[in-house]
Amino acid sequence: MLEDLLMKLAIIPSANKGLLGELTKLKVCGDGSALESGANCNGQPTCDCRSKGIYKCKCDRIYSDPTADWGFDSYRQTYYFGHTFYQHTISVSGHDLPLHITMGPASESDFTLSMKSLDSMLKMFSAHVLPVNIYSMSYDSGHDGLGIYQYLKANSIKPVIALNPRSGTLPKPTGTAKLVNEKGVPLCPAGLEMRHNGKRGDGRIYYNCPVKRPTHLNGKYVFKTHSQECPQGSLCQPDSQMGPVVYIRSSDDLRLYPDISRYSPEYKLLMNLRTGCERSNSTKKVVHKLANRPCRSASHFLVRLYLVAILEHSKAWLADRKKAVGSDTLKLIASFLAA
Repeated sequence: MLEDLLMKLAIIPSANKGLLGELTKLKVCGDGSALESGANCNGQPTCDCRSKGIYKCKCDRIYSDPTADWGFDSYRQTYYFGHTFYQHTISVSGHDLPLHITMGPASESDFTLSMKSLDSMLKMFSAHVLPVNIYSMSYDSGHDGLGIYQYLKANSIKPVIALNPRSGTLPKPTGTAKLVNEKGVPLCPAGLEMRHNGKRGDGRIYYNCPVKRPTHLNGKYVFKTHSQECPQGSLCQPDSQMGPVVYIRSSDDLRLYPDISRYSPEYKLLMNLRTGCERSNSTKKVVHKLANRPCRSASHFLVRLYLVAILEHSKAWLADRKKAVGSDTLKLIASFLAA
């Protein structure tokens, strides 16, 4: 019911006003945040043992927030008793607009909550026949797991996920490169990181000699060789324009070789959009004081979260309307002065 309210009262009107941008190419972000419960983690006793001097009894207790538990708030570096809420948002034209919100206990990580929220959001769009196609999904390093990459790929969504360094065996490239560094980039025979040369339609990511780089010369796109930068002092393949060239199949490791390279300008641009999700979280907890309200139920929290989400959309409509009115006023003044 809350999802339907958000769709009908906020998301669809925002889409009709053009505030979601291009619906067939949405750039969505996701992030979770902690909500401390107002309930007592030890429950309320139903007996009078305390009056008898017995402070540790096994009598029944009343737990006003039974779904809450203990978790760790990584932002404040502290443990808390309560819940975790997770939301997906979109940031377009200075507006941070929520698309979906879900709740879980404090002990549940963003890793699992993100996929629950994404699955529900996709079903929600489909149920309301909203012609939406998600182009990319931006997450922090807490989402860096193979399962998420596989799920996003199955739904034709490009993952933009910060890499969480860990040990493991990296795929070996073909050709003359025998090693890859900790970032998964092949090393040339001289030990330099090879130059990323793009991804082909067959899923292979190509790398070429690091001292042979493209430039424009006399209106043509050519490769220029900077042989003085080679530690060996001589080129491995002097007669080749780009060589040596190697490739790695992205399917060998979806984490290290995603569709959008972590070293590309597009990746940095999409990753920066995550701040919009963090601002939306802060709006709910600080501006609307959800972090300070003594809620004792996940449902109570969730209702308030969705109401604030609808309010965020309505504020964007108002800001957009004020901008349009201001533009019309300027046009009126300009026409008056011209007359």
